[in-house]
Amino acid sequence: MNSIKLLDRRMGYFAMAMALLLAFTLPTFVGAAQVTERSIALSSSSKATPGVTYEVNFKTAIGAANAEAFVVDFCQNSPLVGQACTPPVGFNATAAASAKVGFTDVTATANKIVVTASVPMAANTQVSVPLTGITNPTESGPVYARILTFASAALADAYTSEVPGTSIDQGGLAISITDTSSVSGAVLESMQFCIARVEITANCANAAANPPTLKLGQGTGDVLALSSSAISTGNIYTQISTNAVGGAIVSIKSATSCGGLKRLNASVCDIAATGASDFTAGQAKFGVKIGAVSDTGPVGDVIGTYQPAGGSIYTTGAYAFNYDNTNATGVTSTFGDPILDTDGAPVNGKNVPLIFGASVTNNTPAGLYSTDLSLIATGKF
Repeated sequence: MNSIKLLDRRMGYFAMAMALLLAFTLPTFVGAAQVTERSIALSSSSKATPGVTYEVNFKTAIGAANAEAFVVDFCQNSPLVGQACTPPVGFNATAAASAKVGFTDVTATANKIVVTASVPMAANTQVSVPLTGITNPTESGPVYARILTFASAALADAYTSEVPGTSIDQGGLAISITDTSSVSGAVLESMQFCIARVEITANCANAAANPPTLKLGQGTGDVLALSSSAISTGNIYTQISTNAVGGAIVSIKSATSCGGLKRLNASVCDIAATGASDFTAGQAKFGVKIGAVSDTGPVGDVIGTYQPAGGSIYTTGAYAFNYDNTNATGVTSTFGDPILDTDGAPVNGKNVPLIFGASVTNNTPAGLYSTDLSLIATGKF
């Protein structure tokens, strides 16, 4: 009998020890209700990204008391309220702020944000508050958030991870921080520039079959001659397409050292470059003006601008041909004289004709006059 009584007593001690252990390990907040429909949406989930917006969403519990504030506690290790919280590496919420009406009172530490409501949150109420200015953790992987509501801002401010205090509602959730997904592609630099004696079709398709030769003069058929009674004109057509970020400049360069039209075997230009001054019939002058722009790019495409070069003497209304007798600048300089540009931007399928004109005086020496001109397109990539 004694041995049996001793066994009963030991069993009683064991049961009492287990009851005490269970009572000790149960958290003090076990009576708090659960916030439901809880989630946090991120404007970026890429690690180490600054200035991210976290939209906190939850629904207060049915039958819960009004809450004046809520806490969002971010942890690396666990979503469970009352457990020790390891802050996510690199995570920083100190600059967190809210522009949401009624929730603009925000205080924050590195991983804890307290939001005070101007009007207490009632039971069974959906709450959605975007919080800006947060820096994502520097490591990819899960991050846990603990959401708790409190009857007052003072109770919310007093919250710590290990001693959460008396919350009204609570709940945990997980979000995922990822490595940045990088998608890249290369666009090769391109430049398509062509000239022809006829209007150019899309993508310079007909330019090669119509080389830019031009014969100026008055008359019919092949019998053409410059006259003192008229300005003889002719067009050379240009087309440009380029993806150069800084656009392109087209320069004109003359192979004639005097810049104008030179008679065969002569040493001077008896038909001179007009410079910046327009000329009239009866003057022995040579120049160019810019015609109307037209498009061959796809309908709806951003095709850009093609225009007289900024700062140049060339216009759509008057003849000009910039000659400097030192050959340091103008059409006889090393790189020619800027005449057209794309206004510092890419361009697609833009056409512009260059209208050349020449006239002579009554005593301009007879002979065959000519010049070779180069049009040089330079892209600024």
